[in-house]
Amino acid sequence: MAKRLPRVAAVHDISGYGKCALTVAIPVISAAGIEVCPIPTALLSTNTSIEGFTFFDFTPHIDKYIDHWHKLGLKFDCVYSGFLGSKEQINTVIRVIKEFDSGISVVDPVMGDHGRLFKTYTPEMCRELVRLITIADYITPNVTEGCIITGREWQGPELAEKESKSICEEIRALGTKNVVLTGVIRKDKLFNCGIDKEKGYFEEEIDRLPYNMSGTGDLFTSVMVAGLVRGYSLQESVASAAHFVLDAMTYSNDIEDAFARGVAFEPLAYKLGEGIYRP
Repeated sequence: MAKRLPRVAAVHDISGYGKCALTVAIPVISAAGIEVCPIPTALLSTNTSIEGFTFFDFTPHIDKYIDHWHKLGLKFDCVYSGFLGSKEQINTVIRVIKEFDSGISVVDPVMGDHGRLFKTYTPEMCRELVRLITIADYITPNVTEGCIITGREWQGPELAEKESKSICEEIRALGTKNVVLTGVIRKDKLFNCGIDKEKGYFEEEIDRLPYNMSGTGDLFTSVMVAGLVRGYSLQESVASAAHFVLDAMTYSNDIEDAFARGVAFEPLAYKLGEGIYRP
């Protein structure tokens, strides 16, 4: 009997420069021995943190793209969505999750950061995204997105354990089974806080670096997805992702233009071969 290669449908944008979305998800998940089939939501010249980026919405073409996949009888172990180019694409992700035989669904609700919405998002899109959250198996908001989803006022990424747990619980109450709240700060530490539907609340702590880089959220969730698809627990996959991002950011500090182009994860990607990062 032929060996089976796990397969992920990745619903994200493509940025030509400034590593994020599909230019992160494809190489990272592939390094873990998993096939990645992309569904592009938009084509950007650079990521949205770079001034003057161009943006081309792929919405008019997606249904025909997915229809062809249906004719081929494709099935997936995971549907993984990130940045969406329009409100209509929320229905696209819901369609892919419901119509394809996916084992799990992971939604990274890429709406904003540092207390602000991304330039291509609207309040209406954020409200509509809640429909997607209700059917997702896993959701990975950062603190800004957690506040948007729960209707809280953003007061910074510094959250006590009680506050982090409360946000996770409120998001899970919307219908999703598992929640990971990323980027919680406490002094010189960074926490990724989660609720596992079977094991309850947990936190994974790592050192906090004195600088930020773009694309770290996509990198984190992509490594987490790799772990989940390869059969590791949520907490194991979160710990793997957190330490991979930390080490990749540390490595990137000496790489030319890394603070413009994004995290230089490529030299460490081979360490994901087992599906989980082992430093």
